[in-house]
Amino acid sequence: MTDETTFPSPAWFDQMVADTGARPDLYRRLGFADFRLVLKVLDDGRARSYGLSFDGYDVSFEGELDDLDAFGADATLEGDLDSWQEMIRNILRNGRADSAHTLNALTIAETPLKVSSPDPLGRDKFFRYAETLQTLFDSLGHQLMVS
Repeated sequence: MTDETTFPSPAWFDQMVADTGARPDLYRRLGFADFRLVLKVLDDGRARSYGLSFDGYDVSFEGELDDLDAFGADATLEGDLDSWQEMIRNILRNGRADSAHTLNALTIAETPLKVSSPDPLGRDKFFRYAETLQTLFDSLGHQLMVS
């Protein structure tokens, strides 16, 4: 089972994204998304960026990104490794994020996670698709509960 110690790794993201194929009805109820998101992880002064693409009802992990401009993200979700791992531990402990550990709660004051975008529409997309994003992250707790 993927846990916070394997974040961020391709296997961690692949397992998270696999949930969209395992529970397509859930993601269809949430609606389609057209969104490109960078997850930026800050660790000991080093920034690593990972891409997620949402196209209709499909989500794909685009890997670690070397060229952020070429990826063309609508928004970037950024935080230090400890904050990411605390969110993941909370999800794994509870089966889903509690109200203090949702993406919305962690970004609303721009701390400990921050949403940025090259334009206001990209930032709006992050919050418009917040339920889909939260379901995607919460899928790790769901997978733990059913395995």
